[in-house]
Amino acid sequence: MKKKLLSLVFAAIAISANATIRTVNNGTVGAGQYTSVQLAVDASAVGDTIYIHGSQTSYGDVTLNKRLVLIGAGHNVTGTQFNFKTLLGTIYLSQGNSTTLPTGSTIKGINFGSLYGSGGSLLVKNITLERNYCSYISILGTGWIIRNNFVGSLNVGSFKNTIISNNVMTSYIANSDQPSVIITNNIFLNNTYFSSVSYATITNNIFIEPAYVNFSGSQNTWNKNIMIYADPANYQTFPPANNTGVGNLNTSDNQFTTTIPLNISLQDATAKTWVLAASSIGFNYGTDGTNVGIYGGSYPMPNTTGATNIPQVTSMDLQNSVIPQNGTLTIELKARGQQ
Repeated sequence: MKKKLLSLVFAAIAISANATIRTVNNGTVGAGQYTSVQLAVDASAVGDTIYIHGSQTSYGDVTLNKRLVLIGAGHNVTGTQFNFKTLLGTIYLSQGNSTTLPTGSTIKGINFGSLYGSGGSLLVKNITLERNYCSYISILGTGWIIRNNFVGSLNVGSFKNTIISNNVMTSYIANSDQPSVIITNNIFLNNTYFSSVSYATITNNIFIEPAYVNFSGSQNTWNKNIMIYADPANYQTFPPANNTGVGNLNTSDNQFTTTIPLNISLQDATAKTWVLAASSIGFNYGTDGTNVGIYGGSYPMPNTTGATNIPQVTSMDLQNSVIPQNGTLTIELKARGQQ
């Protein structure tokens, strides 16, 4: 569609009347109000939203010291004019001052290295991380929701009311001892293991070549998880010793609609769909009657690119490069909606 006035509106989510939207772009394509994420964070008030454009260049590390919403273009962008992802370094959540805690923040659609606490020991609660790609997350308080991400390692830190749902993971989950921790509808790659995980509810997950010996912890409830092995000789009995549960199944069937190598990196996993074949034993096998894995449960994986559920510009072209004085700039703008 042709537009005589360029007006990029990024507002398809409900935002309070007093909240401000800020944009950040450090690239040469397009523009934003800021080129630095940290400067945008520093200028923001509690409850503001920051849209971080995809770019060829990382925005570096950022420290959050207030409740904000950070929204990126995605971590594995496809179908746009340049396919630039939003790339950060380490995200630090400030813990040093009770009046500047980032409790209640949301971070989504971003490719970042790790998430840690910074500058103190106060709890940071009710963080939502979704549609991200990252190597490590350290939970810093109760009420965290981690869903629809591609994650390497996750340290729960003995915090309550933690939901780890519909992620693809490739290393470990560690240090959890609360009965209100729910680990459901994830896909665990390449011998991903649990270290010192107890009292959790572990349901509807797919484990690929699980390293049984490394599942340490007790009194977890394991229900309807699928373990996929290349060789039936490697089958193990789940749940592990000192845990309970029913309906956990071993298989050497790939399970998915396309053949996926069982030894696959986290980055390569973003290029796969992970959709279960109708003939797989995990199809509609979950405790809620939906599929096991990332497309079942309450938070089905919406996409594997990290694109968020706001309108996304896919291309923008100038239709008249030469404009007379007082003339009109004509732009062809294409956009698409996201799930």
